[in-house]
Amino acid sequence: MAKTQRVRIIVGERPKVTSKVLDDTNIQYNWKTSLLDKNLKYDLSRCVGCSLCLPCPWDAITLGPIQEIAAGRLEGAPLILIDEDKCTFCGLCDSACLFNAIEARFDDIPADVQYSRLKGKHELDDDKCAPCLLCAKICPRDAISVDLKVTPKTKLVQYKNPKAAKRVADGVPDAKGTILIDEDKCTWCGLCELLCPECITIYWLEEKPKPPDFIPAVGIRVDTKYCDYCGLCEKICPSDAVKVVCESSPHRIVKDPEVEGTMTIDDGLCVDCTLCAQKCPYEALDVTLPLTGAIEIQNLEKCDPTGCVNCFNICPTKAIYATGDKDKIAINEEICVFCGACENACPEQVLKVTRDSYQLSQLEKARDWEFARAHRFYDHLIGLDSPPNDIYERVIKVPPVRHPSAIQTKTEKWSTDTVSRHLAQDRIRKLQQIIRKNWRLRLLFERGRIDPLCTAVQKEVNNKKPSKTKSPTAPLKHKEPVKKSNKKTKP
Repeated sequence: MAKTQRVRIIVGERPKVTSKVLDDTNIQYNWKTSLLDKNLKYDLSRCVGCSLCLPCPWDAITLGPIQEIAAGRLEGAPLILIDEDKCTFCGLCDSACLFNAIEARFDDIPADVQYSRLKGKHELDDDKCAPCLLCAKICPRDAISVDLKVTPKTKLVQYKNPKAAKRVADGVPDAKGTILIDEDKCTWCGLCELLCPECITIYWLEEKPKPPDFIPAVGIRVDTKYCDYCGLCEKICPSDAVKVVCESSPHRIVKDPEVEGTMTIDDGLCVDCTLCAQKCPYEALDVTLPLTGAIEIQNLEKCDPTGCVNCFNICPTKAIYATGDKDKIAINEEICVFCGACENACPEQVLKVTRDSYQLSQLEKARDWEFARAHRFYDHLIGLDSPPNDIYERVIKVPPVRHPSAIQTKTEKWSTDTVSRHLAQDRIRKLQQIIRKNWRLRLLFERGRIDPLCTAVQKEVNNKKPSKTKSPTAPLKHKEPVKKSNKKTKP
């Protein structure tokens, strides 16, 4: 039979708080008592220095050197600082972090299992998705990966004449025609290159595409020397950017192109910025922002987008870009998540972020107090409430109960019995005060351990300094008369 594990509960126990560095980018904070073990892990590589976790009820989170890090003058430093002496490990910072840089656990159970969190929504319609490479190429967070398979043209085009098939294999097909690609219509999905890599080449960018267009390539080229004008690239193109006219070719059978694959979205990296939904040529994605709001550009005369690039570097969705004109910078608010990182990184206070609504994940078994906890915190983020420094504070107003005072009809005469009674009452009051202040003595009293209690109370009384004023209830000491001696003293 399995032994029953007994948990020892220590009354008045203080939690043990420790911290340790796990690796170059992760710091873990631990909070432990005999009943509960909580930990908080902070990932420096995912943090963007936003202001979503700053309304901490305990003032345990402050900004780090975000301006120096955004400017590239400092590397490897944390963008926020967590004071473990103030932190109560409540998990609110984890619930507010869009970038999953903070992970809270209670007895090894993730906080997002028990608490709702700030989070948008993304849905994929598999029937509409081709899929293609565009979403993976343009995602600023590298949150999308695509496993794509396109049947190559060599398996779809079959020539009846063996000599014609050999000439196509050798790269000299007996076909004439024209092929044109309109780069203004091209969505850069990459399907045509996967279909016919011998004829079509796309020059992809080595770095992430930049706003406002987010074009992942610099151009596309068709090598007409190897093209047999089969027309498959025109059929597979979702934006009608390819036009093929075949004037003559040997007899052949052309099958329809086939595309298979799956798209995967990493919830730990995705912040639901809606960029993939806006650029999807098939309209297969539906994304809802976690926050909505606006960004105001102020003090524009102080902005220097050629010398200072803090906001460009720090923005997690690359929504800010230089215009090269008198307005200097612009923000694509359609893909902005209004996290506030740009406002914190700007040394001249040019950007001001305001929020007006938020989206929360829903729990399967939500509790009433959990909704109050979340709304109290997030209402402050959108400016609907005062700072949540009293988020757990309760004010209970109870009218005082007045007891009728006792009416004395007779005046007691002080006697030896009266003095003894008052002395006993005074000592009982003092004993009550000592037990009330010391939880160890109170525990001994409740368990009926009288002998250790008396010994401990005696030590407590002896350790206190004697009072200089005499108690009015102190017993009266009668002085005995001094007896005179009949003996005479010698001179």
